[in-house]
Amino acid sequence: MSEKIKIKKISGKGLKFTILKDNQEMARARLYILKNDLHKEPFGLVEDVYVQEGERGKGYGTKIMKALIEKAKEANCYKLICTSRFSRPEVHHFYEKLNFKKHGYEFRVNLK
Repeated sequence: MSEKIKIKKISGKGLKFTILKDNQEMARARLYILKNDLHKEPFGLVEDVYVQEGERGKGYGTKIMKALIEKAKEANCYKLICTSRFSRPEVHHFYEKLNFKKHGYEFRVNLK
């Protein structure tokens, strides 16, 4: 018996959220809306959440994440995933305040 790997192209949708102040980016986040074969509904992947260092603690991160969460709900996502390094407890606390729960580990291999 000969096995082969079949590759099928799939697509997703990505949205970039940005908060500007005086034409300068204060905060950003990306939402990728993806599907898998386990659920009818899509899921959301949060990536590149960033607030300029001098602007942290002013509510920009919360504001942009709440907008992102609402967009994920509008897209009928059944879950929203985000990741954070172990060394960033302040980021973990930020996500927990937004009702994210620790759910598992992120496994990663850097390709570059």
